[in-house]
Amino acid sequence: MAETISEAFSQFLKKKTPKKWEREEVSKYRTRIYEILDAEFGVYSFFQSGSFSNGTGISQISDVDYFARIPLDRKTVKPASFLTSMKSVLKKELWEAFDVWVSRPTVSIDFKQLVTQYEVTPGFYERSGPNDEEVFLIPGPGDTWRESAPKAHLQYVRNADGQHSGKVKGLARLLKAWKYQHDVPISSFYLEMRAAQYGMRVDSILYPSALPDIVDRMITHGVRSMNDPTGLVNRITPCSSEANRLATIGAMNACLPHLEAGFAKWTVDDWAASSEYQEVFGTDFPYVL
Repeated sequence: MAETISEAFSQFLKKKTPKKWEREEVSKYRTRIYEILDAEFGVYSFFQSGSFSNGTGISQISDVDYFARIPLDRKTVKPASFLTSMKSVLKKELWEAFDVWVSRPTVSIDFKQLVTQYEVTPGFYERSGPNDEEVFLIPGPGDTWRESAPKAHLQYVRNADGQHSGKVKGLARLLKAWKYQHDVPISSFYLEMRAAQYGMRVDSILYPSALPDIVDRMITHGVRSMNDPTGLVNRITPCSSEANRLATIGAMNACLPHLEAGFAKWTVDDWAASSEYQEVFGTDFPYVL
């Protein structure tokens, strides 16, 4: 229970934020994975990326993402070939793992006893940006290579978040909580970059007003691929297929009326507003007394 909608959002975000033990757990097998990949491929660098490094992960749901920079001479014509090779060596050498499989653009690893799964993305250096930002080629849709700039994107999210005292990461986490609650087939990275881009464009962020605004904007633009706000890579795709894009639009259309109603009832009838947010985020969202 909470006394206000603001307090309800605060409690909900705290509950969805990975705990200290989860953050410690995600690093447990980092060295083992790195050593195996390094022995086989000669890894140049191996670093954490994605939700956990960005501070937008969802407790007990988000995977821990690692990025492995591989020498360019090991790059295959098609990403599927390299992902299969990476999966094979991890499956053979990483005896601690319960299962290893390809889940493009990554190789996923399940340790069974851990809450989170690992996802390892191979990357090949392509070029540097105007401020020495590194741009890599990683597996993309249709078994093609696509551009990625993980460190630059991480910094972009941090810069946007700094302008709003943590509200950009909170907005991204709320969008991801909705995605997982309703099994919406949209990229978490896409939602994160949309939240950061939104933060760069507005003067302030209040969750009751920001949520229907950003969702309405995505629907209006058809949940299409977005231009990279850093200007470093090609467009950022929201979904792995056209069918998933259409399913995402349907899910957004279903939740938008509840977000709009929650905003309309905010401060007028907070109990009724919290009921609307439960339709979006599930029963983990606190009722307001």
